[in-house]
Amino acid sequence: MVSVVPEGSGVLAELRAREAFRRREYAQALKIAKEISAKASTLGDDSTWWQMTMFQAECQREMGHNRSCFETAELLLKHSLTVGSSELQCRVLNLLSDVSQAVGELDHALAYGARAVETARDGEVAQDLRIGSMLALIAALAESDQLDRAWQESEKLLQLVDSNIDTQTTGKCYWVAGNVAFLQQQPNLGVRYHQLAAERLSPSNDLALWAWFNRASAAMRLTAGIADTETVDCMERAELASTIIGTDDGDSSMNVLNRAHWYYLNGDMGGAVELLTSICAEPVKMAHHSAGEANMLLARALREQGDCEAALRHLKDSQAYFSQAGAKDRAAQVSAEIAGFPQAS
Repeated sequence: MVSVVPEGSGVLAELRAREAFRRREYAQALKIAKEISAKASTLGDDSTWWQMTMFQAECQREMGHNRSCFETAELLLKHSLTVGSSELQCRVLNLLSDVSQAVGELDHALAYGARAVETARDGEVAQDLRIGSMLALIAALAESDQLDRAWQESEKLLQLVDSNIDTQTTGKCYWVAGNVAFLQQQPNLGVRYHQLAAERLSPSNDLALWAWFNRASAAMRLTAGIADTETVDCMERAELASTIIGTDDGDSSMNVLNRAHWYYLNGDMGGAVELLTSICAEPVKMAHHSAGEANMLLARALREQGDCEAALRHLKDSQAYFSQAGAKDRAAQVSAEIAGFPQAS
């Protein structure tokens, strides 16, 4: 006899929420998840409440509602189910580290990432969560300019890559290792690891992740001064994916920043200044460290055009954003550039 799930059941509602998420209808998925978690709270069903509240946080992250996501994740971190489970703690701490990095609060991202790795090391945690914790920590270390430690953690991570790990996860491991290599001024190694990542990350598996990788890979290559056809391919893949799935303001700004950096490296200062001026006018749409990068590049392009007064102003903005993000080394680099600037007082 076939069992039919009643129309108003929580099971059916959860299926509807997850199907909406799969279709990228995140607002609808979030609405349903809130209804389910509210009902679960009334019934004292902690397990359902936890799962659906975590699902809300994931929806908020996909919608670019990072502050709301952070608040939801903090609520989960304090819950008794989380406190009693190393696995649940890792899930929440990984999310908190990721979303802290997304808004440019690198000190928080680093603290949560370190807690996640420590929790995974001490508790009985599945390998995918352990790897996820290491990925979050390495990303936070890299953005915080702690490159030696980031590389040490990357080497540990790469030792975990084997045939038992799915290709998407393997791709993420090579991706983050490549990022660190680029930041350590090892562009050849960075390119090699990103090529290995590209072979494993598929748009058919996760188009949003694929777009993110291509956008980030282009940014790393451009920062290293690599303005070849492969860099253009990365930019165009990210931009194409954005037209299909849509992007939040932060992702759109990063696409524009990459394109402006391309113009800058190819000597088109006018094109670079035009694009950079548009995104620097709305810094709230970027993470603090991204706003720092955009203002620094705009300052250099303006200086090439001979507008030293505006260039110095944007250098000072860049230093402030890097300091706000906790990127101390980059803030110091910009400070040194300001000190040697022709019109610095």
